[in-house]
Amino acid sequence: MDFFKSKTTSDLSQLHNQVFSQSSKSTKTTFLQSLKRIEKIYGESLPKIGLSFVENSSQFLKMLDESSYAENTKLTTITNILKLLKIIDAPLITYNHWVTILKDMSEARQNESKNQLKEKLKVLMNFKDIRQAVLDKVDKYEKSDSIAADEYKDFLIVALFTLQIPVRESNYVNMKVVDNESFMDDKSNYLLVNDDSYKMIFNKYRTSHIIGKKTVNIGNENIKFLLDKWLATPGYNTNSSNLFIVSDKNRRAMNAKQIGDSFKSGTKLLFGSELTISNLRSSYMKYIKELDPDLEDKLEIASILGYSTCQVIDNH
Repeated sequence: MDFFKSKTTSDLSQLHNQVFSQSSKSTKTTFLQSLKRIEKIYGESLPKIGLSFVENSSQFLKMLDESSYAENTKLTTITNILKLLKIIDAPLITYNHWVTILKDMSEARQNESKNQLKEKLKVLMNFKDIRQAVLDKVDKYEKSDSIAADEYKDFLIVALFTLQIPVRESNYVNMKVVDNESFMDDKSNYLLVNDDSYKMIFNKYRTSHIIGKKTVNIGNENIKFLLDKWLATPGYNTNSSNLFIVSDKNRRAMNAKQIGDSFKSGTKLLFGSELTISNLRSSYMKYIKELDPDLEDKLEIASILGYSTCQVIDNH
């Protein structure tokens, strides 16, 4: 490695570009920038630094950690040091040492991101706050005609789960839109739209074999308006009897995963962090328990008596 200690950033960059000749221009630029970043951290040119940052990794990592560079930039620097070690044919023990450094830093970064997300979700997981945040955005989606169909669909799905009881996503799979009960059977789920009357009829859901058909009257005016606008979307939903289809080009009904992904996309746009329907349902259960501290006892009694959780919640 001693041969390369006197090389400049330009020398090593040219060597990198020869070894990785098929790399993109941005990749080559990033490597050069990483070398210049090392010079800035030490306040010296690379020939004066030699390869001391490689040989004394603990000192360099301390200086890197104390710098003002973003975490992703720090990781990029370590990645390019590994590329440099490969180019100069550094001893395997040295290379593996830096692989461990990169692995540890990456894992720490991932854990930090997870913790930051958890902190955000602690705020968002209050069901009343989630619902209010959706209500605050309803006006935008009701009045604007410039919102893309997919974004509107994501918001509508979020609204259906937050402005009324959040059922499982599978309840909306293959849900068909009809305007007359004569078009319905007892095997599918339906949105029945008849003048100002909106009803959701659930024949097929997880506990339907126990509870049977459930009819939910939609009284929320915001949901009614959002549904009206969605059903009138030109070329996207007007040619399908399904409430939610994959896209204008793929007119198959959305499956449960796709509905869940749409919900996550909608919440990420609203809150900056993704929520799952499972998150929301847990938040909703916490919310109704706060309304009725005796709810858990009632659910246990209902289970003993053979009633369903849904029946108890519906009566609240």
